Amino acid sequence: MTINELIEKYKGKQGDDETESILIDNNSDKRYDNVVRVWAMAADVAKIADRCRNSIVSFSEKGGGVDFVIDRKAFRGVVYAFRAS
Repeated sequence: MTINELIEKYKGKQGDDETESILIDNNSDKRYDNVVRVWAMAADVAKIADRCRNSIVSFSEKGGGVDFVIDRKAFRGVVYAFRAS
């Protein structure tokens, strides 16, 4: 499957109460592979794939979602996911 096919498959897809997206940012991935890992479901898959398309190292569909491995150059950091209050 290509990135474009992945985007088309998940674009606008609604999730249920169990739908989730998980960011995994650990030191081992940072030191040795220079990547971050993201698990996403529903429309988040399409949004992540479209936004990070040129930095996606690999992806695989598993159990209703997609496991992404993304080059760290596309990653701003966990703390930037939150608004300052």
